[in-house]
Amino acid sequence: MKVDCKVFKGIEYVQVSELPDDQRQLLVQTINPDLYIKILIDGKIVSGCLQYKDYSSWYHQHYTQPGGATRDQSSVRGVDLPANLALNKA
Repeated sequence: MKVDCKVFKGIEYVQVSELPDDQRQLLVQTINPDLYIKILIDGKIVSGCLQYKDYSSWYHQHYTQPGGATRDQSSVRGVDLPANLALNKA
């Protein structure tokens, strides 16, 4: 499921460390590292953030599977069947 954004001084962002495990693992392997941002909040630098627009774009391009089913939903599509259970294609 796509996470909601946080907003600080008009900046819509997500903190990668707060994403669900499966999203975080795939994101760090597929996202352009140049998209990471740091935000100064109350004198503290919060790193490992992405603008929400970049997260949203990544989510639809890399996390959502063809046909609209996401990796965190059950779907028959993409399931590997053992050879003895595979369907014959005519």
